[in-house]
Amino acid sequence: MFGKGILKGLAQTGKQVVSKRLTEKYPEEKPHLPERWRGNTFALEKDKCISCGLCAMSCPNKVIRQKFDKDEDGKKICTEFVMERQYCLFCGLCVEACPKGCLHLTHDFETAVYSAADVPQDLLADNHLDAAISKYGEKPPLVKPVIPPKPAAAAPAAAKPAAEDAKGGEA
Repeated sequence: MFGKGILKGLAQTGKQVVSKRLTEKYPEEKPHLPERWRGNTFALEKDKCISCGLCAMSCPNKVIRQKFDKDEDGKKICTEFVMERQYCLFCGLCVEACPKGCLHLTHDFETAVYSAADVPQDLLADNHLDAAISKYGEKPPLVKPVIPPKPAAAAPAAAKPAAEDAKGGEA
């Protein structure tokens, strides 16, 4: 039959017109992320962490930097836990290696920052569970220029003769 391809194409177009929209209005509405989606930030439950170091040992890129100390009871505690996210593969091996399940990948994906110094994430200082890391939409910090001081004037400007003032200006 002549035009069979055109009719199939129009049928497909008609289905798409009446189907549910897949486009999300991203900046205004946050997207719905799947449960198993791996985000770009980490969260640590400090009270559950036993400072075993298995997460750092399981990381293929050695992204996790930890320091341990002992408290007054002789129990090992973590004093530094920093994720160097710029080198992270987000493979999730550190999360799987944690025996207590205290390390998690979050659903936060807005991680744009202005400075490379802001990329590492210190999990002990702030869990980043309530504050966004992204600086998207914020203006970058302004650097105020340093203006050198003006040299001191040696002598004040010479006053105009009184005769010029009487005439109303210069001749």
